[in-house]
Amino acid sequence: MFLNAKKAFLASLIFAAACVLPQAEVFRIRKTVRIQVPRQGSSESQKCGINDCVAAFLPEDLTFIQGVELTVKIPQSIAAYRNTIIYSLYNNISPVPSEKNIDYSGVEIYSGLYPGQLAWSIVIPITRGNTIKQSPYADKTLAADASRGFVFIRNQLAMKGVPKSVMEAEFEVSAKAVLSDYGALKISAPADSGEYSVIVDDKAVQANDKGLILLKPGKRAVSIVSEKFRNETRSVMVAQGEVTDLKLDLQSVEPSVRVSAPEGTKVFADGNEVDAGAPLSLEAGEHIFKFNLGGYEVTKKVTIQNGKSYNISVNVDASVKEE
Repeated sequence: MFLNAKKAFLASLIFAAACVLPQAEVFRIRKTVRIQVPRQGSSESQKCGINDCVAAFLPEDLTFIQGVELTVKIPQSIAAYRNTIIYSLYNNISPVPSEKNIDYSGVEIYSGLYPGQLAWSIVIPITRGNTIKQSPYADKTLAADASRGFVFIRNQLAMKGVPKSVMEAEFEVSAKAVLSDYGALKISAPADSGEYSVIVDDKAVQANDKGLILLKPGKRAVSIVSEKFRNETRSVMVAQGEVTDLKLDLQSVEPSVRVSAPEGTKVFADGNEVDAGAPLSLEAGEHIFKFNLGGYEVTKKVTIQNGKSYNISVNVDASVKEE
């Protein structure tokens, strides 16, 4: 009794799972139409008929791409018989679409009907949380799995008894990428820059694993904050779907110190003789400078700070008094 009840329970679970999980189907099409989706602009149009499929292959870099839009020009013969042709979006397509293949298996996740008009767009999101919107001239499908680098649409009849002119008609299909609402900033700094923080519009940001800082398009105030270099603020324009390069030539925060003295003067900084006129590398703080010229000695105590420039000069003057 207990075993029978357990078997019945397991059978009910399997039946429930079968009702919830979409099942893969095996089907044959007439022709595979392969389209390469460009990153910018639209692809060339391809001919596609009833019982054909369209495999739209995506660019390698999907950083700014949130979907694919298929633009379909519908022939008059099909537009006159509205709702007779169905398009279906599939996941888990096997094998990888090729112009040589006509037999496939896959899981249908969405379907729609071509309307009675001469143009129609099928917009296929490939990211969750996308900003693609439905419109009267475009059908937004469910999000497709684009992890294999393509999306797959199949055409087929929704009803029987259509005339031969409809069966032989062909669509013109082109594809383009739907860009996200972001651009990116890429910062390049010298190898010895060390760690620094990036602040955009008064908000600290971090780069992703590709070294890109994703930002909304527009004019942005970018600040670079570092303990090793002087802080910098730049104004940059970020464009949608593009990477803006910002190259930094960071200036050290070490004080800049130069000494000017008459020829023949011996100059000492903290007891070490240095060359007059040459830039000195000194840490921030208090330093003692001595100048020796012709038996005369001048001592000067100077406190220097990071990020500032100093020019220490010694002048020998002679005064003439007429009696």
